[in-house]
Amino acid sequence: MEGRSSPRVKVRDIPAVIRRKGFPFSLGREEPARVIDIGPGGLSLACESALEPDTRLALTVMIPGKRTIKCSGIVRNLRKSDMGYALGIEFTRLATRDRTYLTENILEIAEVDLLETSRTLKERVRGLRTALELTVSELSDLTGIPAQRIVQIEFGMEKAPPEEVIECIAAGLGVSREDLVGEGTSTEEELSAEAPASRYAVSGGN
Repeated sequence: MEGRSSPRVKVRDIPAVIRRKGFPFSLGREEPARVIDIGPGGLSLACESALEPDTRLALTVMIPGKRTIKCSGIVRNLRKSDMGYALGIEFTRLATRDRTYLTENILEIAEVDLLETSRTLKERVRGLRTALELTVSELSDLTGIPAQRIVQIEFGMEKAPPEEVIECIAAGLGVSREDLVGEGTSTEEELSAEAPASRYAVSGGN
């Protein structure tokens, strides 16, 4: 995920069509693909063709029952996959309404139910970060919150973060402050009943 500036989530059953731009008809034909992960800044696709980095593409992403997104992108990386090849693509043209949709509905697209199943604030932060495939350092870069402090929150060592910290983390994870805190957030006593915080080493890493 080096260089990725916005979170992505893994998805299932989202088809796509890609077409190389600037090529003759024989090379610029449409090709089916499958979305591996997606976010407001880009996506990964599985397809049969090995498209080298810097290849420019026209893309159509079909989120079943929700939205069809037409956009442009550039291949940033290429690797082998079960379907042939996996392409890491950065969006170069994406309508504002579609970018907003991806930002606001990224967890719904992934069918992630972490907000409902996670009981405590620390579980919600850690669960959402993991679902978005963000390291602690990457979430720190997105929010401006030091990585060490995020680790402390995720392990319950900071039981009542200030509102401005919660709001920054919520924005970095693409959810509202209310959703992140939740009506069922555990009390300080419940958090204290968990494993002693001294068992965990605090660092700026993952």
